[in-house]
Amino acid sequence: MVENMIVAKDDSIRDEILKQAQQLFRQFGVKKTTMEDIAKAMGKGKSTLYYYYCSKEDIFDAVILKEMAEVFSQVKQGVEKAVTAEDKLRAFTLTKIKAVQKYANLCKIIKGEVQENFRCMKHLHTEYDTQEVNLVKEILAFGIANGEFDGTIRKELDVLSSVMVTTLRGLEREIFIEGHYAKLETRMESIMNILIKGLKP
Repeated sequence: MVENMIVAKDDSIRDEILKQAQQLFRQFGVKKTTMEDIAKAMGKGKSTLYYYYCSKEDIFDAVILKEMAEVFSQVKQGVEKAVTAEDKLRAFTLTKIKAVQKYANLCKIIKGEVQENFRCMKHLHTEYDTQEVNLVKEILAFGIANGEFDGTIRKELDVLSSVMVTTLRGLEREIFIEGHYAKLETRMESIMNILIKGLKP
């Protein structure tokens, strides 16, 4: 009982650290935000932060993981609501782009603004990419099973899902860098139409 209370308290403090850090990173940027700033925003001493995280970089990594998890959760919900495989692929793409726009820190990573400064970015991207590839693979398999997509692609599901995620990631990065949000849906809809046409029997 006591152990559960301690764990719950630790989780609560970690959540508060990430919440305050997320806001400060968004408002002032990662470079200008210090551990002292985060501690002050919480009304705690720096020692509290160092008890849970070794450095600002560790906190930033945790913030990005949190944002990635929230984006992926929204994407998965969008995919699950769609009925056909075609609509699931569209939901995967458009829901993700809309969700990412809400997360300033993750958006900075996509745009490459802070990627060179933190050693875990490649690892974080790899972990997130794996989740997305598996989700796209599930959608393609679903499309094959219900006859929407050509059955001959079954042998290439691993490669095809990986290529699709990598291609869309590159397009997303360009869109975010250029800041062409107004044309976002139209662009991605056109791209998805081409991809889906190539998947059909």
